[in-house]
Order: sequence, then structure tokens, then C-alpha cells
Amino acid sequence: MTATDAVASLAFVSKRYGTGGRLVWALRESHRARLRRRTIAFVFQFFNLLPTLTAAQNVAVPLRADGRRRAEVEARVAGALAAVGLADRADHRPDELSGGEMQRVAIARALATDARLILADEPTGNLDSVRSEEILELLRRASEREGRSVVLVTHDHRAAAYGDRILTLRDGRIVDQVEGGVRRATVTRLPRRQ
Repeated sequence: MTATDAVASLAFVSKRYGTGGRLVWALRESHRARLRRRTIAFVFQFFNLLPTLTAAQNVAVPLRADGRRRAEVEARVAGALAAVGLADRADHRPDELSGGEMQRVAIARALATDARLILADEPTGNLDSVRSEEILELLRRASEREGRSVVLVTHDHRAAAYGDRILTLRDGRIVDQVEGGVRRATVTRLPRRQ
């Protein structure tokens, strides 16, 4: 289980987690699935793009699953692809894109939604340094301007520096914590998956 998987799982199995005044664990599975779909957007380390769909169609998948109107889907997809610099590659399938381009499609897919939480697993791992900074700025703006929370899992210290709160994990433990530029020495054991 990756750190991203753990965060996504904790948000929906914890009996203490609530949203909109409701405890998630008390909801039926179909309602929890809909809540997950609308609340969390994922940027997967290995993209998880559907190979038979174009970049635009891949970005549209969560919007269509959410029942959005066609005009809204098209506008959101175009905006998200433009934001990651791929407006001119919208009609290309994953096998026609570079690794960095596929990574940006995955990021556009997350940004196109209204999800309040973006879980990003190594979102800059396949990008050059210039494009990495552009994407990290985009994620920061999603947090600052749109009020979204971004959980970014990375081995890249430059990418981590974009965070307001940085947790360093080693062997399943939080070994360091920096918040607002202030370091807090911490050692916390994370629950192990059984």
C-alpha cells in the first residue's frame, strides 16, 4: 500500500471522518463511492490512462461518471488541458504521448473535477524541471485560490518544498514534520495493514 492509498483509505474507513455533517462510515457503499468520486481526485504515479481514449476523453472520464452536461465537460476538459500545456494534444491517445505528457493528462484529469482533495503520487516524476515547477504552481493555485487540499507524495525535496506542511516518512513512521517553516521533531508509528 502506498502512502497515497493509505490516505485515501483512511478518509473513508475511519469512523471519525465526516463530510457535510455526515459520518462517512454510516453511508451505504453506493453513497460512499459517489462521495469518493466527488471528493477525491487522484494523480497516479503511473497515470492510469485508458489506452483507447484520447487525452481529452481521459480527462473527461470522472466528469462523465459524475453526470456532468456535455458542454460543461467540454469546457472543463479544454481548460484543464490548456492549463497543463496540452491543448494541442487533446486528440492523441496515450501511446502517442510522451511519459511527461501522459503525466500532465493525469494531472489535468484531477484539476478538471471539483474534488476538494487531490491526492498526487509523484506528480512530477516524469517531468523536466521547468514543467515540474509549472505543475507544482498549478497545484498550489488549486489550493490557494480554490480551497482544495493537495496531498503530494514525492521523493523530490524541491517538489515537497511547495507544501505548507511537510511530513517525512521513513519505514512507516513520521520522522520529521515542518509546518509554516517550523520544524517539529516527531516520531509516530503508522498503523500497519493486516
